[in-house]
Amino acid sequence: MSFLPVTTEDEAAAAVFRGSPTILIDGADLFPGAPTAGGLSCRVYPSAAGLAGVPDLADLTTALESRLSR
Repeated sequence: MSFLPVTTEDEAAAAVFRGSPTILIDGADLFPGAPTAGGLSCRVYPSAAGLAGVPDLADLTTALESRLSR
């Protein structure tokens, strides 16, 4: 696993950066329907309490299980 820092808008555009945090498995976004502004921005995820900075643990678990069962 490798992590490449994205520090400029140009790097974000080149990497098709969706905002942070974005969780990718084999390059596929675990939450493709989550709102994203792209670029050097924070990403938000829907939760029971409204938009949040990270996915709910239950939603993350479901997304991972779904991805692993393919």
